Amino acid sequence: MEKLSRELAQSALFTAPSGSLASGERARLAYLRAKAIAGLYALTAEDVLHLSPKFWSMHGDPISCLDLAATTLLTLQYNLCAGTIATFAHKQPSVKPVLKRVLDFSVSGQFCLTELGHGLDAIHLETTATMLPDGSFLLNTPSEAAAKFMPPTVPVGIPCIAVVCAKLLVNGDDYGVRPFIVEINNGTTMAPGVISKLLPHRGGSRPVNHSLTYFRNVRLPRTALLGSPEKPPDARTAFFSAISRVEIGVLALGAITAPALRLSAHVAARYSQRRTVVGPDGVPRQIISFSTQRVPVLRALAQAAVMRAFLARTIDSFCKPGVDPRVRHALATLFKVTSTTHAQAANLELSERCGAQGLFGHNQIAALHVDMRGIAVAEGDLLGISIRLASELLLGRYSVPSSTHPDSLLAQHEADLFAGLRKQLAAMKHHRSAAYDRVILPESLPLVQAVGQRLAHDAARAAGVDDTLVEMYVAGCVRHDEAWYVERLGLSRVDVRAMEGRAAERVMPRLEEHLAALDVEAYITAPIVSDARWAAFVDGLPTFGGAQPADTTHTLELARL
Repeated sequence: MEKLSRELAQSALFTAPSGSLASGERARLAYLRAKAIAGLYALTAEDVLHLSPKFWSMHGDPISCLDLAATTLLTLQYNLCAGTIATFAHKQPSVKPVLKRVLDFSVSGQFCLTELGHGLDAIHLETTATMLPDGSFLLNTPSEAAAKFMPPTVPVGIPCIAVVCAKLLVNGDDYGVRPFIVEINNGTTMAPGVISKLLPHRGGSRPVNHSLTYFRNVRLPRTALLGSPEKPPDARTAFFSAISRVEIGVLALGAITAPALRLSAHVAARYSQRRTVVGPDGVPRQIISFSTQRVPVLRALAQAAVMRAFLARTIDSFCKPGVDPRVRHALATLFKVTSTTHAQAANLELSERCGAQGLFGHNQIAALHVDMRGIAVAEGDLLGISIRLASELLLGRYSVPSSTHPDSLLAQHEADLFAGLRKQLAAMKHHRSAAYDRVILPESLPLVQAVGQRLAHDAARAAGVDDTLVEMYVAGCVRHDEAWYVERLGLSRVDVRAMEGRAAERVMPRLEEHLAALDVEAYITAPIVSDARWAAFVDGLPTFGGAQPADTTHTLELARL
């Protein structure tokens, strides 16, 4: 499908300048882009329900990096909204027409779980759906803390429906959190009793109309409830079953970080080849010839190649029949934490290595960094999901695949961190003690990163990723926790830097080959990658003075203030 998305990425819908548009217009543009991408993939109920290759391809398509607002809308539409409805459609045929409209993108599909006062503890959400004598329901937001937080529910010209999670109350008894299909607006006006308040746009990121959503005695038909109205034997199990698409979303959203790394590495490499400084001999010298520029670029290049292999293996393991649901969630968490950590560190460093040019969103790297902050938090922030996973692994409740290269540096690192933390855990009363909070919780994220890096290394080896890139990846991981390798393996700081320097020397001669393998040229919009692109960019800038007439757009905008 990437062949089709390459053509779309180079269409006016994605290449026309949008920076001067008002934030509301840019938010509406995201819907048009999301619908265009959806049209390429044409996902069916079977695709979203059974997690077909097309489902994963859409989430990992590099076009997603051109507008993360559109990508946010896509994953809400197809994974969370359509995916949840499709889960119940077989036993509830009445919801199939709604599902079809969501799949066709003739309506905007949202998923309202998180509340202002309940994020990771969404099982304790407050929104209520009270069953009435005739079997219908009354949906209410009982407090400010119960406002549904983030999903974009304000009218944008396309009707909007949402899967809303609420406590089902029957004769005053709490039957647990259940999903309901709720009409939000008709594209221009809100549905009766539904109130949406538009939040300010997140600083620097592509605008999504994030909202606070309230319900005031909203009457729902009995068919709005997805699933049985009976009280479940285990409310906790029923809750996690109802929001099972969130677990899939951890991996689906994490998948976006893999192409993001590819784009950032490409832009930084091309800029570093194009940019020169004049040496003492008066001869221009590419800045990529300096180790301080070369190593960060090659490190990101290696991470991009390894994360690509890691994503493919994770999806394969995640989708295997019979896998323990806890292990599935663990695998999704490990990929998201590992790849997002790499992508964010790379985006920040590479944008700085591009100097003042790297600060501008039109050069893609800085924009990706800001957008990825949203990915890092969505479906559970990195620290929160790491604490849960690390605790379950340390307590031995389940395990993830063991290393296929147990003698590797990354496998030794992982094994020793586990051994040290388990030794400390054994001296504690239990995992909810103050000592656990003080000693183990702060080490949760580093432990999960170590496991993820080792799994990524194993995946890269199995996929046949170029040895020089794997070596470069390992060297970067060693620097990530340099103190452990110095303390436990006896390496010196000089050894660690020399390891990465040698790896970079092996990768650099084949730079063009590795950049071609990234296969993202069609998705590059950054003008700093070539002289021709930069000239075209400058020609399109508002111009004042000189032979050309002044562009009065900005003056007119100021005049309205």
